[in-house]
Amino acid sequence: MNDLEQKREFYRLKYPRNARPCVRLYDQTFYVTELSEGGLRVVMHMFTDWYKGLLMSGTLELHCKEQIEVKGAVLRFDNGEVVLKLKQGPTFKNMVEEQRHIRQEYPAHFVKAAS
Repeated sequence: MNDLEQKREFYRLKYPRNARPCVRLYDQTFYVTELSEGGLRVVMHMFTDWYKGLLMSGTLELHCKEQIEVKGAVLRFDNGEVVLKLKQGPTFKNMVEEQRHIRQEYPAHFVKAAS
């Protein structure tokens, strides 16, 4: 594999601040900053009793108003965000629809991200 190839299994979609979907976990709502078929990253500014490996399930609401059941575990904590590794989550089709939405509504986001 050369250095230019993607080394991740799934494409990760980083959301602009105003376009972040929400996920409901443990009766709390969190903003998603990054999403893939295999994981998600949520903003977590408050103290919780979550720990690495904690199993979680919840509902992710995408821009098309589709609600997707997510299941996974806490992978790590990173600068006010929690990364979850998913066993169940968005499909490839969901990811394409989300990317299309961001490209249409926030075209400068991908130009800025590529720089």
